[in-house]
Amino acid sequence: VEPSIELMTGVWGILGAGGAYLPLSPEYPLERLKYMIKDSGIKIILTQESQKDKLLELMEQNLQIVTFHDIKNFSCLDEKKKNIKFDVGLKPSNLAYVIYTSGSTGKPKGVMIEHRSIVNQMYWLKTTFSINSQTSILQKTPFSFDAAQWEILSPSCGSKVVMGKMGISKNPWQLIETINKYKVNVLQCVPTLLQTLLDTDHFQSCHSLTKIFCGGEALSKQLVIKFIEALPKCNLINLYGPTECTINTSAFVVDPGKINQYPDIISIGKPIDNIQYYILNSDRVPVTPGEIGELYISGLGVARGYLGMPELTAEKFVENPFSFNDNQSKLYKTGDLTHWNSDGTIQYVGRIDNQVKLRGFRVELDEIKLAIENHNWVKNAAVILKNDLNTGYQNLIAFIELNPKEASLMDQGVPDFHHQSKENKAQVIMQLSNKGLREELNGYDVIDLCGKIPKKEQIELVFARKTYRFFEDVRLKKTDILTLLSHQNKNDTFSEIRELKFEILGEILRYFGQFNSEERLLPKYGYASPGALYATQLYLELNQVCDLTPGYYYYHPLHHRLILIKEKKDLKEFELKLHFIGKKSAIEPIYKNNILEVLEIEVGHMIGLFEKILSNYGLNIGSCAYFPSMKECLNVSSEDFYLGTFEITSGKKVETNESVDIFVQVHPEKIIDLETGLYFYKNSNLEKISDRIILKKHVIVINQEVYNRSSFGISIISKTTSNHWLTYINLGRKLQHLQMNDVKIGLMSSGYSSKTGNDLITAKIIQQILDKEISASYFCIGGKISDEQIYSRGMKEDIVHMKGPAEMIKDELKTLLPDYMIPNKVVILDKMPLTVNGKIDFKELQNMDIKLVRREYIAPRTDVEQKIYKIWINELKNNEISINDDFFELGGNSIIALGIVYKINNLFNISLPLQILFEAPTIEKIAFKITGENVSIFSRLIPLQKKGSKNPIYCWPGLGGYCMNLKSLAKAIGESQPFYGIQAYGVNNDEIPYSSVGKMAIEDIKIIKQKQASGPYILCGYSFGARVAFETAYQLEQTGDIIENLFLIAPGSPIMQRNVENDNQDQISYNNKIYLTILFSVFMGNIESSALDKCLKVVKDEESFINFIINKKKQLTTQLVKKIINIVSINYTFKYTFKELNEKRLKTPITIIKAKGDDYSFIETMTSKNFDIIEFEADHYHILKKQNVKDLAKVIRTKQFK
Repeated sequence: VEPSIELMTGVWGILGAGGAYLPLSPEYPLERLKYMIKDSGIKIILTQESQKDKLLELMEQNLQIVTFHDIKNFSCLDEKKKNIKFDVGLKPSNLAYVIYTSGSTGKPKGVMIEHRSIVNQMYWLKTTFSINSQTSILQKTPFSFDAAQWEILSPSCGSKVVMGKMGISKNPWQLIETINKYKVNVLQCVPTLLQTLLDTDHFQSCHSLTKIFCGGEALSKQLVIKFIEALPKCNLINLYGPTECTINTSAFVVDPGKINQYPDIISIGKPIDNIQYYILNSDRVPVTPGEIGELYISGLGVARGYLGMPELTAEKFVENPFSFNDNQSKLYKTGDLTHWNSDGTIQYVGRIDNQVKLRGFRVELDEIKLAIENHNWVKNAAVILKNDLNTGYQNLIAFIELNPKEASLMDQGVPDFHHQSKENKAQVIMQLSNKGLREELNGYDVIDLCGKIPKKEQIELVFARKTYRFFEDVRLKKTDILTLLSHQNKNDTFSEIRELKFEILGEILRYFGQFNSEERLLPKYGYASPGALYATQLYLELNQVCDLTPGYYYYHPLHHRLILIKEKKDLKEFELKLHFIGKKSAIEPIYKNNILEVLEIEVGHMIGLFEKILSNYGLNIGSCAYFPSMKECLNVSSEDFYLGTFEITSGKKVETNESVDIFVQVHPEKIIDLETGLYFYKNSNLEKISDRIILKKHVIVINQEVYNRSSFGISIISKTTSNHWLTYINLGRKLQHLQMNDVKIGLMSSGYSSKTGNDLITAKIIQQILDKEISASYFCIGGKISDEQIYSRGMKEDIVHMKGPAEMIKDELKTLLPDYMIPNKVVILDKMPLTVNGKIDFKELQNMDIKLVRREYIAPRTDVEQKIYKIWINELKNNEISINDDFFELGGNSIIALGIVYKINNLFNISLPLQILFEAPTIEKIAFKITGENVSIFSRLIPLQKKGSKNPIYCWPGLGGYCMNLKSLAKAIGESQPFYGIQAYGVNNDEIPYSSVGKMAIEDIKIIKQKQASGPYILCGYSFGARVAFETAYQLEQTGDIIENLFLIAPGSPIMQRNVENDNQDQISYNNKIYLTILFSVFMGNIESSALDKCLKVVKDEESFINFIINKKKQLTTQLVKKIINIVSINYTFKYTFKELNEKRLKTPITIIKAKGDDYSFIETMTSKNFDIIEFEADHYHILKKQNVKDLAKVIRTKQFK
């Protein structure tokens, strides 16, 4: 029967006729209804006409279906029947109704409730809580749920019942509307529904409510606090009772004045009238106060038992040894763990069947659930244990539904895993893959711009402009804020745009390219971008500029070059326009709402940076008309967004009225001479307009900790303008201005409005405070920052990209619970699945397809795994790591990743990229990368620079055979040509150095040929490596291969400036100061330091030399130092004889790049002089340093061209 007058009259009619009823709610699943009908053995079903056909489908037995229409017809047949009096002879022990409750076997079981039990319940409600003729109760609980029975039977106390529509318990807005419409004053609900009601903005309007009964689940203190804030005049009663004991068996009335004294879970109170509680241990002996035991219940509320289940009834309803009263003869075994409080109330702890054995520990799942629900972001939580079918591994899984009022997400309301958890690292992978770049570039003309290597001032400006997320605990002053807001770009010079030089154009555009640092995983830009995705592309329209072909050019921020997309007609006048295109595919995987808005904001940040940079050159930038058809000229995808056009012009910046209004909010006790509130920035001053501010809970969840650290917030509001396309651009432009300040204040954007009705909460709140329509808003928070933060090249400020709400909640749990109770998987759900009774549906959670961790502990099995394992446990501070544990699930982040990759590269003398942990996030996978099938190619042919279409350069390092000092040269050569270092055989584990240069060349040719099967080859060698390069070139020519170029860098030995004469300078001995000096230089990279003096003084043997080096170079290991010493000792005495050299004649052109101060090299003694010598100003040990490799690379490029 659906909720209606028929439901009420039907129940009372059955009881009045002496029958017992079985409530069949149409809201229940059909299979469950079918089971209940069959299992109960009922003979008659009373229903509504609209439900008759559904019932006929469910029936498997001969049942009589009676509708209310039938009853009406029956009563009209004979007027005399209306006056028939029934003497049904009811007794207290007669059955009143049967309620089916979930069973542990998976089948529901029917609980038989007698009249005395329900009478006791109703009498207690009447006398204790004044349920009477003044009471108006909302009947909203599904009919088949036991708690619905007292709502329906409350007229026995004299109350009025408002019948809610079917499904009303799942519709909080309809519930609130019904309460207010009918002035309902008593409501009952489970905590889950109460939370949902409180999450609406309208529940506090329910002023008619005087009592709310809450039961069915544990009630948290956090939820009670929210309830008191919303309805301070309404009483809240926490109820407890199993179905087997007739609805409610104990109650606790919340006292708002004592809320701070309550435990995290509200007490279930004291037993109601005629009910007795016993808390017993496993031997059924009463426990002492505070001791946890199982709750047993006796008294008038205890049910008759389970319908048709005598064995289960005997198991759960046991004899009561503590009383001889007939009404207390049975104890119901609840399965609930409880303990007595000191005040005589009972504290619920959890379920016995929720207490599990997890990897040797006894774990209470409800304790974990409670810890999670105490987090203010969490609306509901559930914890389950799920075994992996393949490995048997026990997965402790926490399911969480976030509270949208406390934990707003970027795309609130749009189901999207990414904003709930960063487990899949989708955003970081997108950032590393440069998806915002234009992809189709083949066949276009390319112009390399000047200044690809950034200048010091460019690096400093770009790295100072960060999204700051850490602020110093320093109180600001009003003058600090005013100085920040009044900052203007200085532009005292005037330059004619026609005179713009190609070099200057390159300098300006370099600020919009990528900047990198060895301390960073992600590239750095000079302006902010949504999600750091950099999906906005910059195009230049040039005419009469720098002698470039008139046309449309794409600026490539990675390669710092212009790419001619389309030529245009020469207009015979100067023109330099900027067009901005948003690449949809680069942002859509991360953002679902407000894509156009955030792209326009990014354009604003770029314009703000242009204004800053151009002012230094006496130039200006202004907006043009809006040309959506420009997409055709730029040949971009039809799905991409045209964002606007601007023009760079001559002259000073003309200051005009701001296109935005500024509102500053002061956070409590953070600014010395300003009280908390919202201020309007006007006439270079702050005017307070409201006490209200945007609160922590209003910013997106991953930024809330930053809010706590901040001192103030700024709302940037766009003024109404006829150029609507500039509305959001002006917001980003202003924030970029504010971020590039010189008053040591850092800012982080934290919310914005929407064109499509998807405002983030900050935008809604600022509009409420200002109480007016606003065209667009952009909110940021800020605080004081340090010099160290400003100059940092690292990623501390970017760490937010690595964690979402799931990971952050898990991190907090680690501070509250022991390790074995930490869920190894946290799943954020859009909505927690509920049963028809409004409780969490654990069966559905168990059946969810969750990617399990599948962890079984596997210790390191090989030497390589053992070494990586040691690095991981040191960096992750975790001694229990399996080789198949995921780096990120262990709590790894980009900063830890940098340290791990650095140490692995140093230990194995390889060059793993920083992003390797995304490709291979376990010890096992990294070990395979190092020792896989292609280990010889991977570990000795080092890809120092892999990009480019030209033939690669293969380069040999100096005497130690280690390639790291070639990295700067590889970078300087540029990305048009790959550059591979060839590491000496003997550096890696299990390698014994070759005894001759000839053998080295033979083996090195093998790995070169695996990379490049045939010539022409370009070979290069530094110092001793020059000899290996020469020998390799000779052997390749002997087999018919062509050598395009051979470059020998510093092939001669440095002339010793110290008094290190020795009678036998070729002797391999630590007493030979020349040998020791050379050995020192291999590790230290010079021979001009006081450290050499100390080395020559203290080193007597190999052991003392190793200790000396490791003390200076702590990242090196004893094993690695020994290997390099071995390579040096084998190659130290190698020399070509005069005869050998003259027999090794080469066809290839040879370029000798001679270092300053070097002695004659082996090749300069050759009689055939087919080589060029270029004298370099840098000495032997500085020629490969960063300050010299640019010139060195230029020589190599020029010689190749010739």
